Amino acid sequence: MLDPMRKHAQSWGIKIVFGLIIIVFVFWGVGSFRGDKATVLATVDGEPLLIKDYEKAYQENLRLVKSKNPDVTDKQLQDGGFRWQVFSNLVTTRLLEGQAKKLGIAVSADELRAEIAKIPAFQNESKQFDAKRYENLLKANGVTPGEFEDDFRQNLLLEKLAAYVGMPATVTDAEARSIFDFMREQAVIDYIPFKAEDFTKGFAPTADQIKAYYEARKDQFATPAQVKIDFVEFTPKALAKPDEVTDADIAAAYEANRKKYAKPEQVQVRHFLIMLPPDASKEAVAAAEAKLKDLAAKLKAGADFATLLPKNPNNPEGLIGEDWAWLPKGSLPKEFGAFEEKAFALKKNEISEPVRTSLGLHLIQAGDHQAAGEKALAEVKDDIRAELAERKASDRLTKALDSIQEKVASGEDLGKAAGEEKLKLATSDFFDQQTPPPALGLSEQAVGTLFKMKKGEAADTPLSTQDGFIMARVADVKPAGFEPLDAVTDVIKDRLTADEGQKRARAKAEELAKAMETPEGRQKVLAEYKDKIAVSQPFTRQGFIPGLGMAPVLAQTAFEAKESGWFHTAYAVTDGYVLAGLNKRVPADAALWDKEKERWLQTLTQTKRTELFNAYLKTVQDAAKIEIVNDQILGPRNVPGGPASAEK
Repeated sequence: MLDPMRKHAQSWGIKIVFGLIIIVFVFWGVGSFRGDKATVLATVDGEPLLIKDYEKAYQENLRLVKSKNPDVTDKQLQDGGFRWQVFSNLVTTRLLEGQAKKLGIAVSADELRAEIAKIPAFQNESKQFDAKRYENLLKANGVTPGEFEDDFRQNLLLEKLAAYVGMPATVTDAEARSIFDFMREQAVIDYIPFKAEDFTKGFAPTADQIKAYYEARKDQFATPAQVKIDFVEFTPKALAKPDEVTDADIAAAYEANRKKYAKPEQVQVRHFLIMLPPDASKEAVAAAEAKLKDLAAKLKAGADFATLLPKNPNNPEGLIGEDWAWLPKGSLPKEFGAFEEKAFALKKNEISEPVRTSLGLHLIQAGDHQAAGEKALAEVKDDIRAELAERKASDRLTKALDSIQEKVASGEDLGKAAGEEKLKLATSDFFDQQTPPPALGLSEQAVGTLFKMKKGEAADTPLSTQDGFIMARVADVKPAGFEPLDAVTDVIKDRLTADEGQKRARAKAEELAKAMETPEGRQKVLAEYKDKIAVSQPFTRQGFIPGLGMAPVLAQTAFEAKESGWFHTAYAVTDGYVLAGLNKRVPADAALWDKEKERWLQTLTQTKRTELFNAYLKTVQDAAKIEIVNDQILGPRNVPGGPASAEK
């Protein structure tokens, strides 16, 4: 949990008004543009949108999406209409830029410089803009200052346009209070749970059921094409020769960089966290505190930490935890200052009271403490040796790569060429195109090249990796296929058992719901299940019910009920079904309104501004003339709910 918390530090990402992609589809059509069709993708109100500009935007958005969602596949993006989404975003931006120009809205050079200077990542320790830091950070992310400034200027322009269009939006105190009362109202329900896992006893899927499930859902067990490669790695680490580094070299490097080996005070901690939104109700906070205090008591009584963690990280209570980890002082962002302060204040084995951060409530236990100091030479000797060896290897990397490449290009076997250069020829495991070997850090282009090659074929040019290059040949190929039935039998058994438990739980809950339609039946059911009736914690209209998880239909029913009493329906919840009834409704806390009034006014005003802007945007789009010249570049229009082909 500490790693995600450290990542909450503010990033230097560009401020984008509409999020990563504006998914606003217009009915674009194939037009009759007669310009240079080889370079033009479309025209926007008569102005050409060039293919090269679109491809640049596409690659940038693809990089952003994959950095945030590394598991997403190219096929998933294609099926989701990603190319059309990028096109829609690009066209919409062009239209809005045109509107800004008509309205006389612009971003001056001084405004641009001032806004860039405000970005924390470009500032030094004195909170001043650092030009060298600016250049280095952009270079590290493969962006030139010109590209960054053009993008940033564009986003500032769109922000100014959005602010101009949204200026008329206002919200009165009465409007805000009405919405506050509606959103902050809470409900409490009585419920009888029917957990799916309690209804699986005695069920064992037959061989025929397992086979039928497999055949009906065979696509779920598809295996993609895979390759295995032989390769020679050309990175400083791979070519490093630590034995060539002397003890004298290491000692000299240590003395020259003593500051580098300073270590801060640190404490070993483990903790539980119950996730809570910043505006969580008093009841939800109290329930979380009670749960954490119960966990603290169990820890003090000698319970094993791991056994106190729920098996399902998505449990209804939102409880997660992290066992022992070292926390260096000052390593957490300011928003987690309370966590860090408490962790360092605890004595060894002491357990804290619940501590509030922006993530929720934490229960912290401290372990060993280590004072600040300096790492001894013996402690860092191996690291320095590796660092110096890699530095020396960098000097001979290009020469070694050129030599191997020349030999392979002339037809020599890769293994033989590697042996002559006294380099190691390694072999990977089989991997598919979406999950290349993480240790190699192959670029997307390199992976694409490998999957176009045949068995035994060698690449005659280096393939780029995160830290250098490889020379590679395809050692073996496995075509796409399906996992055999015997390999997935246990998985299918678990699924069929879970499905059966869910069916039985539903059937039982529905049977009793039907019985409860009469007063006599209701009395009988409630008497039979009196020991299982539970009372929920208060919840809002958002649909999350503590102890039951997301149950939007049940939550909506509770808020629509005109009086307390049992409902005549079975409701699906996270782990099965429940019978439920309204216990009471809890009005919004009037005292909380005084505290939150300004925030509600600001939020609702911004919402109105967004609605105004969206209406304005639709008007602009409806009036626009978009003609596509090369629609094959955008691929099929298979976006759910996307536009049909029509000229605009």
